Amino acid sequence: MEVVCEKGIGKTHAKWSPVCTAYYRNLPDIRILEPIVGADAEALKDKCPMGVFDIEDIGGKGSRGKGGEKKAVIKNNGEACTTCRECIRDDRFASRIDLGKKKEDFEFHVESVGIYKPEELVIEALAKLKEKAVFWYDQVSKEGHNGQNV
Repeated sequence: MEVVCEKGIGKTHAKWSPVCTAYYRNLPDIRILEPIVGADAEALKDKCPMGVFDIEDIGGKGSRGKGGEKKAVIKNNGEACTTCRECIRDDRFASRIDLGKKKEDFEFHVESVGIYKPEELVIEALAKLKEKAVFWYDQVSKEGHNGQNV
């Protein structure tokens, strides 16, 4: 048997890239603007396919005199939300729920194939990005000192 090994980098060809998938998503920002109680709370919970909303018993008499009144709450800070907008398609909830994305907070996912751990890949990628940023900063600084517009 004859084996040939060839070393390369992902920039040259994808077969040398150790990353399978890398993506990020902004975290959802969900706010209940006015209380959603009773049957509406149950309807909202059933409407969400990701199970973002839950029911909280707020005490008092229910509609039939049994048990307490139910109120809709956001479960786990809405982390499971995919912003599918199902919760605000219904006219009962459109003006009572504010659905958006947090601009400053995001999740970053990296899957690897091969021997490198995702943590190692991210650290190496950031080091490379820093190296390139320093290079271009130096280039722009040189051009700026020569009196030329960049």
